[in-house]
Amino acid sequence: MYSYDINGTSGEALLFIHGWGIDRRVWRQQMKFFSDQYRVIRADLPGHGETPWEPTDLAKIAAAMVEILRKEQIRRATIIGSSLGGLVGLKIFDIAPQQVQRFVLVGSLPRMKKSEDYPYGLDVEQLRKLEGQLRSDYPSIIQIFFRSLFTMPERSSRRFKWLQRFRRYDASPDCAALIAYLDVIEQTDLRQVFGRLNVPTQIINGSEDSICGLSSMGLLKSLCPGARFDIFERCGHFPFLSHPHQFNDVLLDFLRKTPCV
Repeated sequence: MYSYDINGTSGEALLFIHGWGIDRRVWRQQMKFFSDQYRVIRADLPGHGETPWEPTDLAKIAAAMVEILRKEQIRRATIIGSSLGGLVGLKIFDIAPQQVQRFVLVGSLPRMKKSEDYPYGLDVEQLRKLEGQLRSDYPSIIQIFFRSLFTMPERSSRRFKWLQRFRRYDASPDCAALIAYLDVIEQTDLRQVFGRLNVPTQIINGSEDSICGLSSMGLLKSLCPGARFDIFERCGHFPFLSHPHQFNDVLLDFLRKTPCV
């Protein structure tokens, strides 16, 4: 059973999907901002937050998210996926495109593993190193990795200091889940699915995202030429955390300019 919450009782549905090593609470500012006008759904991935871990795969996770929508009698939803959550969102579109009203990719790519012909995302050595650190230095490595995804100016900000205090009260995600998701990241290639997106699509990225940098934007534009791109200057991997008000504004503008049909 997946743990999730819904805020807001009317309007279109927004499904927020978090990334690796965090949980649905990272969307706190978005929940507060959007729940006046939209139904905001935040779900914990298996092994994160309040959703227990059991071995699974991307297709099963996506199917569980679709089941949440159906259980809540939501015919279509805008999917907002951060990092690993973007892969989950693309898989939702792959298996149930009729459920997707719009698609928003935040600090994510349809393939997040580098190769000789694909110089974007994480390289295999980084993934292997992170896996080894999880096995030998869990859970402290999660905080170290989380910190590394912000720019130096972001780490010096009052906002980041608040985030660090907030995360002290987080329950650590399941170590086995984190390791399993690294395999998912390594094995998943959804470029063809991304190229098939036929719904309004928005890409939100930080200009200094160390995983999904500016160099990857040309790839995304070639795969989905009709997408809207919003790039946050001097921003790392989590624009919705470090620049929540700006993030909310550009997301709201996208939603208003692509009305439900």
